[in-house]
Amino acid sequence: MRQTALSLNKRERRIVDEFRSKGLHRAREFNRAHILAALDRGLPEQQIMAVLKVGRTALWRTRAAYVQGGVEFALHDAARPGKPKR
Repeated sequence: MRQTALSLNKRERRIVDEFRSKGLHRAREFNRAHILAALDRGLPEQQIMAVLKVGRTALWRTRAAYVQGGVEFALHDAARPGKPKR
């Protein structure tokens, strides 16, 4: 499997590190932050999946979201259609 390189700039790296250091986010969002940080460090996908216990799809979708819309888009859940939560 060929891994696509991903590199964060200083500002994005700082955002991801601050996000990971605060306990105010959902587990899914924390996993995305950890995935971005690991991809930025150049860790192999197999190792990231084994350590974080996430699937290949989560890794691919996180990378694709970063490429499509940047770090903020990749970290946070998008609003979904349907009845709003109470």
